Amino acid sequence: MKKKLTSIKHRVLLLALLPGLAAAILLGLGLTWLYLNDINQRLEQQAIRTAEQLSLLNGHALQANDSNLLQSLADTSLSRQDIRAVSIYGSEGQEIIHSGSRFARQQTLKSLPAASQLTRLDTGLCVITPIYAGGNLSAINLTPSAKPTGWIKIRFSRDSTDIHQYQLILLSSLLLLSSLLLTIIAGLRLAGSITRPIQHISDSVSAISRGRLDTRIHTGAGAELAQLENGINQMVTSLQDAYQEMQQTIDQATEDLHETMETLEVKNAELDMARKRAQEGSRVKSEFLANMSHEIRTPLNGIIGFTNLLQKSNLNETQREYLTTLQNSAEGLLAMINDILDFSKIEAGKLVLESTPLNLRELVDEVLAIAAPTAHDKSLEIACLIYWDVPLDIIGDPLRLRQVLTNLVNNAIKFTSDGSVVVRVMLDHQEDGHAILKISVTDTGVGISETQQKQLFQAFSQVDNSRTRKIGGTGLGLVICKNLVEQMQGDIGLESHIGEGSTFWFTFKAPFAAEGQLSQLNCRLPGKKVLLFEPRRYTRYAFEQLLEEFDMMVRGCDQLAHFEEALTEQNREIFDLVVIGHDPASLDSDRIFQLIDQTPNDTLFLVTAMTGYLDSISTMAAKASHTVLTLAKPPCRNRLSRTIMHALSSRLEPHLPSEEQIQIKQSLPRQPHILAVDDNEANLKLLCALLDDLGVETTAANNGQAAVDIARNRHFDLVFMDVQMPVMDGMETTRRLREQEVSESRMPIIALTAHALAEEKKQLLLAGMDDYLSKPISESKLRHVIQKWTGLRLLASQQETGETAHRAFSSKHGIPVVDHSQGLHLAGGKKELADELLTMLLDELPDDRNAIIDLWQDHNLDQLLEIIHKLHGATRYCGVPLLQETCLEAESLLKQSSNDLTEESLNQAIKRLLAEIDRLQQWRSVSMKKPDYA
Repeated sequence: MKKKLTSIKHRVLLLALLPGLAAAILLGLGLTWLYLNDINQRLEQQAIRTAEQLSLLNGHALQANDSNLLQSLADTSLSRQDIRAVSIYGSEGQEIIHSGSRFARQQTLKSLPAASQLTRLDTGLCVITPIYAGGNLSAINLTPSAKPTGWIKIRFSRDSTDIHQYQLILLSSLLLLSSLLLTIIAGLRLAGSITRPIQHISDSVSAISRGRLDTRIHTGAGAELAQLENGINQMVTSLQDAYQEMQQTIDQATEDLHETMETLEVKNAELDMARKRAQEGSRVKSEFLANMSHEIRTPLNGIIGFTNLLQKSNLNETQREYLTTLQNSAEGLLAMINDILDFSKIEAGKLVLESTPLNLRELVDEVLAIAAPTAHDKSLEIACLIYWDVPLDIIGDPLRLRQVLTNLVNNAIKFTSDGSVVVRVMLDHQEDGHAILKISVTDTGVGISETQQKQLFQAFSQVDNSRTRKIGGTGLGLVICKNLVEQMQGDIGLESHIGEGSTFWFTFKAPFAAEGQLSQLNCRLPGKKVLLFEPRRYTRYAFEQLLEEFDMMVRGCDQLAHFEEALTEQNREIFDLVVIGHDPASLDSDRIFQLIDQTPNDTLFLVTAMTGYLDSISTMAAKASHTVLTLAKPPCRNRLSRTIMHALSSRLEPHLPSEEQIQIKQSLPRQPHILAVDDNEANLKLLCALLDDLGVETTAANNGQAAVDIARNRHFDLVFMDVQMPVMDGMETTRRLREQEVSESRMPIIALTAHALAEEKKQLLLAGMDDYLSKPISESKLRHVIQKWTGLRLLASQQETGETAHRAFSSKHGIPVVDHSQGLHLAGGKKELADELLTMLLDELPDDRNAIIDLWQDHNLDQLLEIIHKLHGATRYCGVPLLQETCLEAESLLKQSSNDLTEESLNQAIKRLLAEIDRLQQWRSVSMKKPDYA
């Protein structure tokens, strides 16, 4: 405001001063110039008149040539004020007389003017005037031809004139300054008369703004500002009234607030009590969830476990169908319970993510392997494409990542009746120490409308909520996925159109795992050529990607005609491996093995098929004369690499022992001795049955006190401990066991719990337990935990490669001639298939035995190797571990170089092989006429 007032003051001053100042300056300068110019003109005129007068006076003297008179006149002329020098020149311009200053004296005139001539000098004026005879100046006018008799030159000084001019300038300046001073005084008074009221108004407004509402404005500056003053005064009056009213309101509100605070204190006390009740309710809820989890999972554990055991027994098709339905229903119920418990944990904020090293490819492969049978039942193509720049070794929570991906894949399969389900893993962007990864699941299903998309990530919401919906579920899966992804610092979304399918995607932040934290199977086969036929596009892409990762050169075909042409003799290229994708629509199994029979014997084949066709193809592969491997779709890196490496190992380096040979030569450690503790009779019986199937020596205890008493007298390799038990619970039992054990002989104690809450694990570990298994338990879980904590190898441990699963034995002690459980497992739990494979093997044994004897006696080692290799291949599909072991031993010796091969060692191997064939034939004649996997 002050800046604005100052500006107004300056403007008023400028308005008052500029016109008067400009007029005074212009007028003063103009008048001074005119007066000075007039002085100069008068000086010049005076000089000329003086010179003419002196020329008249000197005319007679010059005519008379009177030098004394001329000198006297010249000297007399100097008495005048402004004359400084006088010179008289003769008729020829020569100097005759000079008087005064000799500065710039001329002896001879350069020019002889006929009239007066004025010259302006720096210090004065110089006038040269002609002198005529008789001193008559008018003679020149009367007689133009008259000549001057001489000239007079007079120098005039400007000193007096300059002094006069300076006085005039000084006077003018004094007058100008006086006028300017008067103008400034008048301007200041004028500006003050305008700005002082405005400043007064401004100060008053500032006082009002500071709360001085009793301020009023009265400047008396005139009608123009009076209206403004009145308006401000009225406004202040209104503000004062409003302030008083507001103060009254505040006083009333303060009084009300005091009353409210007293009420709030009472309410706070009530709320504190309610909060404590809510916390107690939350604790009770958590305990209830834990107890319900235990109570529900415990019978489910028995149902699912004994269902699995029953499926291995001798059942007819109807019974097997009933058991399958029972198992599916139990697993569905377990899945819903898991969803509800997870949702409860998320709502309570108790779901905590783990951070452990994991391999992303293995995790995705596991999810697809589990989901593949369901997809294949609907003839859906399911495949995974992992982009080359994706970092696979990361840190994350494998359980929750698997849960999110499994949910999305299962939903895609559930809502897709024809086409494909494709999982893509890509790198969104990479930063220091971590990456943002994106996983998408694309299906060709029914699609989702925009209205339905908005409801998908809401609790208990489903795409179809009608009573006639075909697909069930709790509606919690995507909500749980959304919360899990957000905890992973990611996002989840979808893109979908009705009738065009859907793409669900999610991102998550994952730090890089340190080098060496994860051990991986390194499969490198540089230069090996592969011919691939796979009519399904995404599966073909996946196979090509994996085979190229193994440094193999892949030639892919999607047309049967191109594939058959590549296999023909005239166009045949030498391939180390031929991969054939079975597809009922374009290439059935009969045609596959017809093509295989038409190729040379040294070609290695790998037939891939959907899980529903794998059994029949495996049966046909066992009968084939070539080496034919089978593999379930979709391709898994670890299974594929193990399959190819195992099959090609003898071809690549036959002098090196294979993995199976190494396993045969290793000695089998003692079987683990495990203590099983559970108060539930059904669960204890199931646990013991599963451990017995694994070849484990098991001791059972039905409560914690019994377990403590048993463990006091003997040491166990491992203890499986139920958590909730009467007499003594699992955690107290663990503490007692830890107290009585010797420090250097610590027993691993594994908790068996149905609790799903996050704090349960921490409590178990603090109690002294080493690990835990969530119910329902399975044979695979037990095997993994036992091998992890004891390091002991189980008799029933199996390497599942999905294509030609086999069991490697390292000792014959305690191994039966025919292992029914192994044969049933190799046949995928199908009794009829296991019977057929064993019968085929037994039927061909007599001919194989005679051929082996004849070829050995003839020393035809090449043919002997071929027939033993064929027999070995057949044993790998049946439960005959001893015969398989002796076949492998003989085949390995035959493949060694001749330098390393000794006749004695080979002779002993052939004898052991023939002895095992005889034992198996004797077993058949004594035990049964036809194998029966009861």
